[in-house]
Amino acid sequence: MLFEKVLTPSDVGRLNRLVIPKHHAERNFRPFLHPEAAAKGVLMNVELGKGKMWRFRYSYWRSSQSYVLMRGWGRFVKEKRLSAGDLVRFSRSILSSDKQLCIGWKKIDKKKVIGGRLAAPADAGGGQVVIRLFGVDIFPGKKITGGGG
Repeated sequence: MLFEKVLTPSDVGRLNRLVIPKHHAERNFRPFLHPEAAAKGVLMNVELGKGKMWRFRYSYWRSSQSYVLMRGWGRFVKEKRLSAGDLVRFSRSILSSDKQLCIGWKKIDKKKVIGGRLAAPADAGGGQVVIRLFGVDIFPGKKITGGGG
């Protein structure tokens, strides 16, 4: 797996674009985007299992210094019924000699997403629940006690 991303409201909204985190774009997608093609972007074929291909336009936006997937992304979101909090995963095929770029997705139970991250399951046996946002505890641990009746 190259990387995965929890989708934000803007990734699945009217802008029809997926922002690729800069460090992942520069590490994994660099061969796709040459400096002279940055403004226009390049078409990128991405495999979705069993040989189905999706074509996205991959661009660099200088104004916001963002790497984005555009054309084709909105259709992908609609067909897969993705929403904020769902997960997309990028990888390389191990079956083909050209290491084809692949995409996968997973619908996520929105009750388990806190601050754009998947929350760890609570320990119903009396553990503590801590809510973290960007690596910082924002809600102090509370002792969970079993509900008795």
